[in-house]
Amino acid sequence: MNFTYMHLDLQTLLMCLFLWQSFTVLLIVVYRLRYAQEQTSSLFITAKYLQLAALILLLLKDFMDSPLSLPIIALLALAGGTLESLALLMLLRVFGSKVERYYSILFGVSILVVVLMYLLMPEDPLVIPVACLAGVLIIAYPAYILCLKVMETSLQIIMGLLYCIVILSLAGRALEPLYSVLGIDTQVSQFLYVFFYLGIYLYMFLGTAGIMLLYREDSFAEMERVATYDELTGILNRRSFVLRARPLIAASAMKKLPYSFLLLDVDHFKSINDNYGHNTGDQVLTDLASKIEQQLGHGDLIGRFGGEEFAVLLHRADEKSSDVIAEGMRTAVIGSMIHGVPLHYTISIGVITIESGERFSLNNLYKLCDNALYQAKKKGRNCVVRSYEI
Repeated sequence: MNFTYMHLDLQTLLMCLFLWQSFTVLLIVVYRLRYAQEQTSSLFITAKYLQLAALILLLLKDFMDSPLSLPIIALLALAGGTLESLALLMLLRVFGSKVERYYSILFGVSILVVVLMYLLMPEDPLVIPVACLAGVLIIAYPAYILCLKVMETSLQIIMGLLYCIVILSLAGRALEPLYSVLGIDTQVSQFLYVFFYLGIYLYMFLGTAGIMLLYREDSFAEMERVATYDELTGILNRRSFVLRARPLIAASAMKKLPYSFLLLDVDHFKSINDNYGHNTGDQVLTDLASKIEQQLGHGDLIGRFGGEEFAVLLHRADEKSSDVIAEGMRTAVIGSMIHGVPLHYTISIGVITIESGERFSLNNLYKLCDNALYQAKKKGRNCVVRSYEI
């Protein structure tokens, strides 16, 4: 392909970018009128304002005829890119004091270098290459997080790869003062020039549609988490436990493998709430859930059925092994520390094991186990009682 004949109308391109950014800002502002504002979205919209201001100045640059316009445009673009990267890192939940310090130093150094380049060499157009180099450093960390560190979804990986393309386009423009030294001919330099503006287009796209899709993806993940897990303890809620337990019971029955169902609760839990407060009671439930999880094997399930009642499915445990696990749960909570203070709570456990390969409904298992748990309470609590009623 002969790049000598490629023509790029800069004003048309800038106008397209301006319209894209203007409509993006308009839609985000209208959206924020209805929904609560939080730090991530505030940084994001501020970044869009700054980028829009830079585009407006670029469009008016020929009419202003001011030598200060170029460094101001560069600084506005860098400020917008910095805030957008911070918003993206917050969305990915990797934002912290070190990241904040890195971007503060990077932006401060970028301002200093751009200003020095302008003051020392006002006639030499080094401001844009320097700004592009700073842009590479600004985008590099989000690209690394998306491509190599987080990698939770296909969307994140694809966005990371696209950010890498943006980085390459900026790097090509940053090297412009060295084209003659590197022996880059006119055709290649023309290609790098076109590639740079395509990279800017791609960056604008990622900064709008890409981040909006990430917001959407994050919202769905949060809704799924709320619908699946108990908010206090972080384990499965009752509905999710039932949905996951049924296929495990069916698979164990089909393969004629044993499985055990346990029902347990905290002894005298009302007294704990009355004597120590509901916050301590919540800490007891969280402590119990954590200690039970430590006793479980791969594929076993634990769920909170409500209040202080928990259910456990040991999907391949026979009577002997389930007795050992249940007893381990009972003894694990003895001598617990809540808020650094010993709080000696105990639990009672009802157990039932199916070794015949029969498939029982979870509702029947619950009723039989609940009766065994009731017997454990009658025996004085802090014990394990097995049900043999099948």
